[in-house]
Amino acid sequence: MKRVLAVLTALSLPLLGVGTAQAYTYEEQMIHPRNTPITITAKPCTNQLAAWLKQAGFKRKHLRVAWAVAMRESNGRPSESTWPDLGLFQLNAPSWQGSKYWPANVYDPVQNAKSVKRMVRDFGWQPWGMRVSRGQVSYDYSSYGGWSSWQRYNWIVEPFERYAAQFPRACR
Repeated sequence: MKRVLAVLTALSLPLLGVGTAQAYTYEEQMIHPRNTPITITAKPCTNQLAAWLKQAGFKRKHLRVAWAVAMRESNGRPSESTWPDLGLFQLNAPSWQGSKYWPANVYDPVQNAKSVKRMVRDFGWQPWGMRVSRGQVSYDYSSYGGWSSWQRYNWIVEPFERYAAQFPRACR
């Protein structure tokens, strides 16, 4: 409501002959009402997981997807270990160890995330049961052939969507 009134005021005052010397845009009125400066500061992103992912090179939509996948896989804990899946993204040792995608230290969160970034570049999010196209997430269970629909939903879809919805607003 305030936004509408500010815009209407900014548009109608010059028509009434008031304030014709200087026209204000909505943004300027909000920043400088009555020529009083207001400092608007955005909250900084203080989420450690998001910081690691940004350090690894994830940006925009892929940052949010990476954050939700890491939360789904390890609750954002780089030391998570449920053999044979290790680290932040629960990289599967038998599948990836010894390949160009395996990090020097699987438990280092930035190294783990950089390895995942390379994997995403080459395979997309398919190893984690998803596809991302133009910011839209769909699910690809081709690597999970033996899983039931209950397992797919409860271990891939539901946790990913829950965590994606919890992505910190300040980190967007």
